[in-house]
Formats: sequence, structure tokens, C-alpha cells
Amino acid sequence: MKPTARSSSSWRENLKYDFKSGLVVFLVAIPLCLGIALASGAPLFSGIIAGIVGGIVIGSLSGSQLSVSGPAAGLTVIVFSAIEKLGTFESFLLATMLAGLMQVGLGYLKAGVIGHFFPNSVIKGLLAAIGITLILKQIPHALGYDADAEGDFVFSQMDGENTFTEIINAFLNPSLGALLIAALAMAILVLWERPLIKKSALGSLLPGSLVAVIAGVLINLLYEMVSPGWVLSGNHLVSLPKANNAQEVLSLFTMPDFSQIGNVQVYISALTIAIVASLETLLNLEATDRLDPLKRNSPPNRELKAQGVGNFVSGLIGGLPVTSVIVRSSANVNSGARSRMSAVIHGILLLVCVITIPGWLNRIPLAALAAILLFIGYKLAKISIFRQMYQTGLSQFIPFVVTILAILFTDLLIGICIGLAVGLFFVLRANYRTTYFFHKEKQSSGEKIKINLSEHVSFLNKASLVHILDDLPENSFVEIDASHTMYMDHDILETIEDFKETARSKNIQLQFVGKEKLISQELDEPLPLPTPTSGADFEAYRKLFENNRQWVTEKLSLDPQYFEKLALGQQPKFLWIGCSDSRVPATEITGTSPGDMFVHRNVANLVVHTDLNLMSVLQYAVEVLKVKHIIVCGHYGCGGVQAAMEDKDLGMINKWLMNIKDVHRLHRTELTHLNQNDRFKRLVELNVIEQVYNLHKTSFVQRAWAENADLHIHGWVYDLRDGRIKDLEIDIHQLFEEYDEVYRFGNGATAPRTLSSTPNPLLQGSNS
Repeated sequence: MKPTARSSSSWRENLKYDFKSGLVVFLVAIPLCLGIALASGAPLFSGIIAGIVGGIVIGSLSGSQLSVSGPAAGLTVIVFSAIEKLGTFESFLLATMLAGLMQVGLGYLKAGVIGHFFPNSVIKGLLAAIGITLILKQIPHALGYDADAEGDFVFSQMDGENTFTEIINAFLNPSLGALLIAALAMAILVLWERPLIKKSALGSLLPGSLVAVIAGVLINLLYEMVSPGWVLSGNHLVSLPKANNAQEVLSLFTMPDFSQIGNVQVYISALTIAIVASLETLLNLEATDRLDPLKRNSPPNRELKAQGVGNFVSGLIGGLPVTSVIVRSSANVNSGARSRMSAVIHGILLLVCVITIPGWLNRIPLAALAAILLFIGYKLAKISIFRQMYQTGLSQFIPFVVTILAILFTDLLIGICIGLAVGLFFVLRANYRTTYFFHKEKQSSGEKIKINLSEHVSFLNKASLVHILDDLPENSFVEIDASHTMYMDHDILETIEDFKETARSKNIQLQFVGKEKLISQELDEPLPLPTPTSGADFEAYRKLFENNRQWVTEKLSLDPQYFEKLALGQQPKFLWIGCSDSRVPATEITGTSPGDMFVHRNVANLVVHTDLNLMSVLQYAVEVLKVKHIIVCGHYGCGGVQAAMEDKDLGMINKWLMNIKDVHRLHRTELTHLNQNDRFKRLVELNVIEQVYNLHKTSFVQRAWAENADLHIHGWVYDLRDGRIKDLEIDIHQLFEEYDEVYRFGNGATAPRTLSSTPNPLLQGSNS
């Protein structure tokens, strides 16, 4: 038996996932593009143009793997107002082009750093609010009441209605035909999430969203034959502009009015669009990164440049302004996208389909699309998310809930600003309370008070410190201990120095421990670090302590309770078995944070059943930590594999490398026909495959399967030359079909439930 592994390029490996997700986003985007254009008072096709540009142009240039761009609901009021103020749509297109140039400039000025200052609670509130908004806004469409445009997401609408009155109107004027289509589409989406369908050939080939849309079209055609009164038409269907020939197609595109280049109002509108679009993009980019199972950080400055180019192109050919859009992005993530190719595919589908088959697209009932968006909304706003946020404490839960309510009753940007204000209040409150640890002791000579300052004391803590110093009793002994403080603002140091005069007047004996260290810090002198000896050899060693202090300071500046939360325990989803090579750091190459990954490393990433160290790690990870994924990661250029290919006597390590030589022997026939370089690379892959097999042979893994644990095992190879990860997608069914009785421990475990072909959170959206 010879195991196999795919050697195709990364985009081909991801294509089947990206095409399915791109197709789903395409279906969701059509009515949203049209609805936003309608709500903005612009030509309908301008929304489609913006969707095409957002997919193809921005998708190609963006550094985000999962974000999808297009016309944004948050800009509808701004666009509507700008078109009215400028007088013509052509003048507005010029403003859109200029806004794009401004965004490119913001990218080069590195203004994207603003995106890093949105608190986690607010971002999660944004996602949940979008989910609830989708549900509330799609209920009327599911009931066949389509008076409100698809892209109108604000609470109070231009027609005098609001979100809740629209729902009431929908229930008072339902369409049984639309309701039946929506119910059937929802049933299909739920069914497609079940393992029986999801893991079948049908589920792999056809996304549930496409099946739901096709079912909706067929049922509406059936109505024409059976029950004409139930037929959906007009406003209840997608309504794309049609063009019968190339000349009519070209007429759908509009050029900007360059004669307005000297109009001041054009520049004011451009600046407004640039600022609002950039803020919305950064918000949605951060939110999409939160949804990304790999938890990668998208480069915000590159995104601003990409958005700028996109808006320039969109304005040039007659499209609306574009931003990163959380509705499309969340649909993209939930559909299993792995790379930004899915966004490009959605743009290509928009371009091709609206030009070639608009008549067929115009048969799609909005009720079927409403079911898709309802399903996405439910995933974004599950009850479990509210429960998790509540368990993190009120300082996180209150900004989370306030953000949701503010977005629901206003719009995205205003809601985020309100959520940020509440989040900032809790940050200030936390800083106010965590400046010091207060301790009193009674002595015969009076009262001794010790104030231990925390590691990071900023100007935000000044009010709290002044308050405690003012309340110190007379005739006491006070010790302010800053020996463990790594950073202190000059304002705090000055406050303590000023208190000395007050202390004398109240007969307080004041001792300030650690003052010398802080003063040297103020003078930018290096803090004393462990120095075992002098010389250049120890400079790198000393640098480790400096790096650690900078890292601690950075973490505490973002979250004062970061280390307190980290100390509460670990709940990693991943066990990483990798090579000891210093060039392959597990958390660095996967973008994971402390607490996300349980790690074991040895020479050449071997799984040896007599290695008690590894077996202890494996048992603890599977039985105690309940990890969901075990990853064996080798790397091209592995020194251990290379040594095993040679005939040198390396002493004690020979015994360890014998395991790799056994892999070489098992696959000698295949390896013999390869040149030296290809043989080396292939042996790295075969070594990973054999270690994955070794994991499946262990009693810990088999017992976990017998107990129906949701455990997945994967084999990866990391390429040092380009930093990319490749999933070998190892099929172990053949192994267990042939040697089932040999490797079974009699614990009732069947052949492995999960394979590497199951979508892996650390690879979804990656350029593996």
C-alpha cells in the first residue's frame, strides 16, 4: 500500500472551496447591489458595477483572504445626498474617483493603524448586530413584502417606515407563494449543514445556497402551471437591467463629468466618501479577521490602497463607491472560503452573468435569497455568542450589547461610535481600579500602608492615584513600591514627587521604592538587565529581556487584564506536532495567539510510540484539553530528513533517525526514480504521511473516536522559501480498510470519522 498526497499548487487546492463560496456570495450580492443603488438614488447598474470592481479589482489587490468588497449600505445616505448636492450622477462619479485617490494616500500614510484600536467587544457586537439586522430586514422579503429595498439596512427609512413597522406590514400583507419558497429554501440550507449531506459527493459538488435558489426558481415556475395567484413577479424577483447587444451593454456604463474638476463641492463629497468608506472598511476588515478560523491579521494599509484603486476604477466606469462589506464577507467565511480567490470569482460571476444571462437571474425570487441571508444572520448572532460574552464579564458584555442596540436603531458607523464610547468608559474604569494594590498593617508606632504599583501605570491612572494619596491618614508610614513597574508616565512620577510636600504636612513618612529605575527610564537610559558576563555574545541574550518587556507593555496597553485572563487556563483547539527547527515557529506561521495551540516539537516531527514525552502530550491534548485538530507539520529543507538520507554515522541521533530511514525503505521504489532534490522533498512529505498514520494507530486517538469525539488529524508541509503551508490531504481510509484488525485496540473505534479533506480552521482562506 502506498499513501498518496496532492502536489498541486495552492490555488488549485483551494479552488473547489473558493468557487463554492464565490458562487454563494454572488447570489447574495446581486439583490444587495441593486437594492443599495436604488436606495442611493443612483442607476441600478451602478451597484452591479461596484460589485464587479469590488470582487475583481479589490479582491486581486487586497491582502485579506476573506474580505469581500462592494457597494455598502452604510454609504447610501451619503451617496444620495452627494448626488442631490452635485446635481448630476456624472459629477458624483468624479467625486468617487477622487475619493479613491485620497484612500490610496491614506494607505501610504499608514492610516490603517486606526483599525487596531477597535475593542474586541465592539467588533463582536458589530458582527452580532449585522446578524440580527439581516434577520429583521429579511423577514419581510421572506414573507413576500418587498416595499423596502434590499440594501436599506438603516433603522429609520426614507419612506417614513422603520425596521419594525416593515415587519408588521409584512405580516399584515403576506404572500403564501413567497413564504413557501422561503421555508423550502431554509429547509434545504439546514439539511445541507447536516453531516450526511455535507460530507457526501452531492454536498461537496453543490452548495446549499445554489440548490435553494434553483428550488425557488422551479417552484415559482410551478406556480405558473398550478396556482397563478401565487406567482412571484415584479418587485418580488431580482430585477437586473437587460441589454440585447454590445451597444446596449456599453450604454449601461457611465463616464464621470471631468468638467467639474474645479467644483469645490466635488472635493468635499470626495473627502466625505474617503473618510467614511475607509472607516467602514477598517471596521469590516477587523470583523472579518475575527471570523477567520485562522485568525490572521489582514494588512490594513494595503487594504486602504486596494480600496482606493477600486473606488477610482468604479467611479471611472460608472459605479458606486465600494468598501469592505461584512454581509458579503460573513457569507464568504460561512461558505468555506479559503483565499481571496473567492472574492475574485464572485466578481467574475457578476460580470459574466449580468451580461450574458440577466433573464435567468431575473427569475430568482427574493424570498429564496432572503432565506440565505436569514441563515447567515443566525450564524452571526447565535445565542451561544451572547452567552460567551456574558461569561467574560460586564466590562465586555455591556459594550457588546450597547453596540448591537446602537447599530440596530441607527446605522453601522454611528452604532460603532456609541459602542466605542462605552468601551472606552470601561477601559478608563479598569485603569482607574488597577493602578495599585493597597495593603495596611497596624504597628505600635502607627499605621503602615504599602501601595504596590502595577506593571503599567499610565496617565489614565492619575485620578485614582491622587484619590488614594489624598485619603492617606496622618502619622502613618507609607511605602510606594514601583520595583515591578515596567512603565510609568511622567505625570504619575511627578504626582508622587508633588505628594512629598503633602506628606510632610500630615506627618507621613514616605518611602518610594524603585524610583531610581523609573528616573533612568525617563532619561531613556537602559534598565538593568541580567548580564551573566560581558561581551558581544551576550547582547542577543540581553535583548530577549528587552523584547519581553516591550511585548508585555504592548499587550497591557491593549488589554490591562490580558495576562490575568491568560493565567485562568488554556482551551486550545489545536495540537501541533512539528520540527524543532528554529525557522518553523508554530504560532508565528499560523498567526495564532498564546492559548490557541498546544505544541510539541522534536527533530523531524516524528510520532514514535515509545516516545513517552510525545505520548504524554498526545494523551493530555486529546483526553484533557479536548483539542479538535491534531496537525503534524514537516518542512522542506528539514535537516533531520536530509541526515536520514545520508550514510554518515552521527552517533546517538542515529537511533532517532532510524524512524525516517524506515519511511525511506517503505517507499524506496517511488523515491528511486526521483532526482536528489525531488527525492528530498518527497521524503519530507512521506515522513509527514507516516506520522499521521502513526497517530491514527494510537489508543488515545482510537478511544476518542469510540467516544464520538470531534477529532480531526492533518498532515502539513511548510515551505521555508515562501512561507506557505500545504495540506497534504491524507486519506487514511485505505490504511484502516487493509489493516483494521492489526491496529485496532478493541475499544470499539471504527475507521476514522474525519479526514484531512474536512475543512481545517487553520487553512481556510490561506494560501497553502
